[in-house]
Amino acid sequence: MNKAYHEKVINDVIEQLKNLDIDAYVIITSEGSDQITSFIPGVGTVGSGAFIFTKNGEKYGISSKIDAQDIEESGLFDEVIKYDSYDESVSSLMKKLAPKRVALNYSEKDPFCDGLTMGRYQKFIESLGGEVSFEEVSSDCFIPRVRENNPL
Repeated sequence: MNKAYHEKVINDVIEQLKNLDIDAYVIITSEGSDQITSFIPGVGTVGSGAFIFTKNGEKYGISSKIDAQDIEESGLFDEVIKYDSYDESVSSLMKKLAPKRVALNYSEKDPFCDGLTMGRYQKFIESLGGEVSFEEVSSDCFIPRVRENNPL
């Protein structure tokens, strides 16, 4: 992993969130199910995991205790939350952040921005228990620009 490169990518994501007034970008993944994780943040999970970046510059990783070491050692996150219950950890953080606009990895136009499966999406929404509501937007409104600014 190239830490400097991934820090630059994450900082570019945060700048795009600010420009588009998107409160949070949420990447939900498991076992490499979302190809975006090799780009943002540059580390992945084996178990269920989430990476959350906010327009205020906060960077969170949520992972199993087993996956946490790589995420912590990356040095890319302000906080790495090691869960006993994935759903509760994600729900608790989303309640704390209370975002009004959230970018998710789904897209009709860009396969790179379309890694969120319907099952994972439904589980994510159900975990919020109706206590957090927000406008959803596709990450394809900024990820192509981030990729253009940060070629591999």
